[in-house]
Amino acid sequence: MTKYTVDEKLHAVLEYLEGEKSYESIAQERNVGLSPLKGWVARYLEHGMEGLASSYTNYTLPFKLEVLTYMNENGASISATAV
Repeated sequence: MTKYTVDEKLHAVLEYLEGEKSYESIAQERNVGLSPLKGWVARYLEHGMEGLASSYTNYTLPFKLEVLTYMNENGASISATAV
């Protein structure tokens, strides 16, 4: 899997948000899948630049259970919950 820098992600997101290009054209030009690109846009809209920074975190068991409870009670998808 190709790693993209925060700057590369930001440029792709901004291209989409400017409205001049579609997800498909940006994904093809930048050699990225549609799903990751849409995820970048969603995380950027929700969290700004911090949403584009990739970091792997070890979460506690209580936190994981809280997330699963939230998903179950609200019928949220995995993608929506992750954002």
